[in-house]
Amino acid sequence: MIIREFKIPDLKMHFFAGINQIDIDLSKITTQEKIKKESDIVDFLKNFSEKIQNKYIDSILQFFSDTFVLNEDHIFVACYYVQKAYFNNQNISNKKNIELLLYLASNRQIKNAVEAFGITIEYLKKKRLSYCIISSENNLISINNEVVEYFDATELEFNLNYESLEKLNRIKNFFEISDNQINVVLNSFDNMVLNNNILELSFNALYDLICEKMALLSIEKI
Repeated sequence: MIIREFKIPDLKMHFFAGINQIDIDLSKITTQEKIKKESDIVDFLKNFSEKIQNKYIDSILQFFSDTFVLNEDHIFVACYYVQKAYFNNQNISNKKNIELLLYLASNRQIKNAVEAFGITIEYLKKKRLSYCIISSENNLISINNEVVEYFDATELEFNLNYESLEKLNRIKNFFEISDNQINVVLNSFDNMVLNNNILELSFNALYDLICEKMALLSIEKI
């Protein structure tokens, strides 16, 4: 599990965010919970998240599809904007876990965000489940342990930071970011930096542009 502590003195914000990935056995869940239809597993996960959130006050547990996740920083920046939105009463959704999907997608439409980053049965069949925990308390390890133990799962090696041309194009297309926009950002980089791997630099540029989209989303209600 990857955990970061956020301290923003100017906003008097202090919280913790964590990301993890576990293996998941659908047959084990359906047997344990006596679920007859595979499609009901998605609702079961939502209900499980709510139980955790009710037990750990001022926390959220959100399972998500990582198809359009650029890297761990993409998620952590979204966590920051979620907390900031609620702190300033500028949230789009009345549920923090949905707000997280909105910022991951940089989109105000809940339907679009859920379709892109929400859990589906097809995603679960990959047997790798990603999730994010946000809490005002330093209790992420306890929450994570409950998730892992409940599903009798194994924590997997984190794989959201890998870089490939296919991944770059997939995420670039989802966020409707053009090659020209990426080139503009690349041209702003220091010449010494430009001597590095072009794929890595393109991911850095795409990350900057996604962060810009999240920032714009955060001020739309102001």
